[in-house]
Amino acid sequence: MKSALFVDVDNVFTQLRALQPAAAERFARQPGEWIRWLSGSLEIPGDHHDGSARRRLLVRRCYLNPNWYQGYRYAFLRAGFEIVDCPPVTSQGKTSTDIHMVLDIVDLLQHETRYDEFIVLSADADFTPVLRKLRRHDRRTSVLAIGFPSAAYQACADLLIDERLFVEQALGLAAEPAEAAERPVDGTTLDATTGDTGDTGGKAAAPAGRRASADELAQIAHLIETAVAQSPVPVAAGALASRLRQGFAPLLDDWCGHGSFKPFFRSLGLGRLLWISGSGGRIADPARHAVEPREAGDAGAAGETDAAWGPHAALLPLAREISQLTGAPLLPPPTLRAVLDALCADLATHPYEPTETARRVHAACADAGLEVSLREVVFILRGMQLNGHVFGRGQDDPRTLTQRLYSQLLFLCQREQMVIDEAARAQIRQWIGADLLA
Repeated sequence: MKSALFVDVDNVFTQLRALQPAAAERFARQPGEWIRWLSGSLEIPGDHHDGSARRRLLVRRCYLNPNWYQGYRYAFLRAGFEIVDCPPVTSQGKTSTDIHMVLDIVDLLQHETRYDEFIVLSADADFTPVLRKLRRHDRRTSVLAIGFPSAAYQACADLLIDERLFVEQALGLAAEPAEAAERPVDGTTLDATTGDTGDTGGKAAAPAGRRASADELAQIAHLIETAVAQSPVPVAAGALASRLRQGFAPLLDDWCGHGSFKPFFRSLGLGRLLWISGSGGRIADPARHAVEPREAGDAGAAGETDAAWGPHAALLPLAREISQLTGAPLLPPPTLRAVLDALCADLATHPYEPTETARRVHAACADAGLEVSLREVVFILRGMQLNGHVFGRGQDDPRTLTQRLYSQLLFLCQREQMVIDEAARAQIRQWIGADLLA
């Protein structure tokens, strides 16, 4: 397969640094390592190709701000990249990277060499129109988007490269150093329509007798969401469950203590997804799939969700819409406040470690009788980091963390082009802790 690679160095480095500084440094200083992974291990998007097909990166082009990233230039040159300098063009530090990349992509689209695949390493939603254009010209697209890429950006790509897969396999780092020796290096991907998995290489089985880590549960949740989001019809639960067990055995032999797939699925807290009873069960996204009211096997669960909001029921419609749009946890205000309190208490006695912190906060919530999934805790932590918060610098108080979460929710809504007026802002503040933001 003839491929062209475009790398927004500023975007990827900044997003990686917010989550894991070591990964950002490895990305910028050893691009040759992840180039080999892209060429030899990453799956090829689409199903109309020979199984023995291999990717040839005929074009390697990166775009960087020489004022900030000049120190990494030699590494990209050594890896065979063409470097396009994109210095700041405004007083706020804005560069012309976006327009350079788009023009270069469109130029190669018309090139006499027919490039089969365009790989874009950037989470910038500004590239959504060019992905649509590439699709219209029957070209495959693969995208690496660190953090929370927009729904439209994900939908326009043929392959969304999972950031955990990239960090673990391409960069050779574990998401949490303390667990590097026991975590599986998992290259499993799900077919968007059938729920089938395919091995992208290098997977080692996880040790028996161990519960899934926070990152592993988040990865499983992400795979389920991706399969459902990209499928034109609800996904059969049986096929999805079977392939998940194959990909994550023995972690899911007992469905993490839940005994079966349905309660395990509910424990992940995928509020936007609906379990449809009958014929073994199917998983649907009401925002994408036509679901008859009589089919909604989780209607009782929805009723339980409504009841849990009690005196805050007036906030539920907006919160549910935001949850379905952005993937944010659909937790009632008292529960969300309890999660933040548990996080603050943990940070007061332990240093921040992504997996361990999430696990301890989840355990504290469970001990308090709260129904909070590990995925929901991970979403909150990562959202704060991607909004610029650095844990462990003396600003881990409830007010600051609540402000970070509020700002991140607003950003995700605005990115998805959801209109947020002052009344909606007030409701969001009430949802996540109005008393702290007053």
